[in-house]
Amino acid sequence: MHLELGVSLTCYRNRVRVGRALDRLEAGEESLARLAADLGFADQAHLTRTVRHHAGHTPAVLRRLLTPPRAGAPWRA
Repeated sequence: MHLELGVSLTCYRNRVRVGRALDRLEAGEESLARLAADLGFADQAHLTRTVRHHAGHTPAVLRRLLTPPRAGAPWRA
């Protein structure tokens, strides 16, 4: 795997899982614990560390950035 992609199998697997996590956060996933379990992370803290490492922000911050504000809701930073 390393010779083909330039990264270890673990790194590749985590990139794929982080991509799936981002898709689900953008789609409105509310439970980080359920998201972590569904994607094969040991727990929510493991998900959070891995997402922060690969995407630069925690899942909670990314959810706010990826989810458009509801009509009539105040703008979120």
